[in-house]
Amino acid sequence: MFSFGCCLPGGPFDAGQAHRLAAMGFAYGEIAAAPLAAMTNEEFAALRREQQVGGLPIQAANCFLPGELSLFAPDQKEKLRGHVERVLHRAADLGIDTVVFGSGGARRIPKDTPREVGEDVIADFLTLCSRFCAQTGVTLVIEPLNKTECNVLNTVEEAARLARRLDLPQIRVLADAYHVFCEQEDFSVLSREREWLAHIHVAEPPGRMVPGADGGAYLACFGKALREAGYDGRVSIECRWEHFEAEMEQGLHFLKKSF
Repeated sequence: MFSFGCCLPGGPFDAGQAHRLAAMGFAYGEIAAAPLAAMTNEEFAALRREQQVGGLPIQAANCFLPGELSLFAPDQKEKLRGHVERVLHRAADLGIDTVVFGSGGARRIPKDTPREVGEDVIADFLTLCSRFCAQTGVTLVIEPLNKTECNVLNTVEEAARLARRLDLPQIRVLADAYHVFCEQEDFSVLSREREWLAHIHVAEPPGRMVPGADGGAYLACFGKALREAGYDGRVSIECRWEHFEAEMEQGLHFLKKSF
């Protein structure tokens, strides 16, 4: 059985908003991970208090790395390591057990770097992350991003290939319906790579709209493929919106009906 959540808007965590989303029937929220590293101890303590009274468990986090960090900048290695350690420990303190590694800017392979070398750099980074994941109990999921957003790890198949190469229990894969659509990846990949899937993002393509927009035909098929693959974990709405709470209620209704 699927567990439906939503990616919360950026900015301070809003306990009132969390209460309303819980009342709608969302099982959990998903927040941005990178800002956790920049918070002072006082700011983080305030976030924990807000989260505790919000009534909506925060179980996942995305946006792992900020744009100014790069896996390919030698002078940033210690800063990168410190960021990873701080984010994963703070995520665990909030009850988050899944962090999404999308971060297209940080993992983009520079033009003068051979692809195989770039892939090795990403593999080394994920190995580093896995050590802190083991300490905290957090799973890091590789998010495939379409080619307009990044030049590596564009498909579920590619991400699963890297996860399989590493064979680390803390490194798994996310499938995002929008990116699957953009890369024209066949839904059969969800069954082939089921053992690596640990998280799902959904939005209605091509406009990355709330689930159910324009009839929801694509996502209904995506949900059917997930069921047939035997996936029964978390599914987060990650879409563009104009009226967040109204659209999230619409999206949740659609997912409960169609997934």
